[in-house]
Amino acid sequence: MTSSDEVSLITVTHNSARALERFWAGKQFVPYPWTVVDNNSSDDSREVARRLGAQVVVLDANCGFSAANNVGASVTDSHVLIFCNPDVTVTPDGIATLADQTRRHGGIVAPQLVNADGSLQENGRGIPYPHRKVRHLMRLRDKRYLRFAGPGELIEVVWVMGAALAITRADFLALGGWDSGFFVYYEDADLGLRAGRLGMGVRVDGDVRWQHGWGRETGRGFSAAAWRLEMASARRFYRKHPDCLVPVGRSAGRLRDVDAVGAGGAVV
Repeated sequence: MTSSDEVSLITVTHNSARALERFWAGKQFVPYPWTVVDNNSSDDSREVARRLGAQVVVLDANCGFSAANNVGASVTDSHVLIFCNPDVTVTPDGIATLADQTRRHGGIVAPQLVNADGSLQENGRGIPYPHRKVRHLMRLRDKRYLRFAGPGELIEVVWVMGAALAITRADFLALGGWDSGFFVYYEDADLGLRAGRLGMGVRVDGDVRWQHGWGRETGRGFSAAAWRLEMASARRFYRKHPDCLVPVGRSAGRLRDVDAVGAGGAVV
């Protein structure tokens, strides 16, 4: 069993008041402590988070998703960290399950995210080759890239979306945390690939299903600012992980092994 003081929830906000009201009202996270790191919001995100029961850390500037997550981790002392977006509805049973899975298996464990109608989101992913990323942006389905966990399944993937994931503090520190060089986008793929290189698994638990609003800017029509951030993060990512551009060598082989296992729907 998982006691409430062993797990911390960490949420980064930036003008997220409406999402907090929609997805966190009712305190579904009780009794687990919840820390909100606010990236200099101009709305009332901080006041809403406090009213809903969060410890709030206020940043003087928007330092980005990765850096703010690292701040959240630094102000907590729990054994397990669960990073969860303001547009995710968490559950106490799901929190306990994810925490237990991280202690049992190590590495990163994510819930299977779902839409409001219960349909599955593809938060588990295969190797982020550029052609796969392009196909996904064009809304073309790719079974080798998009992964889903069914009930009773704990599937191995290359990386998971940063909207919701759990990791032990020891593994988080071994990874060096989130790479704050990513302001937003690709930081989750980077975290997953770095975990794999250290021999840590990255998994999706099909028994934990959390609703996710998924307000990604680059998926809702053209936004020049969002696309500039996307392209900057893509350049940083592929410089760090050239085996996702030119899949040769030992590291690329290991990625292909995980990619093949996940594509087969294997259960860990």
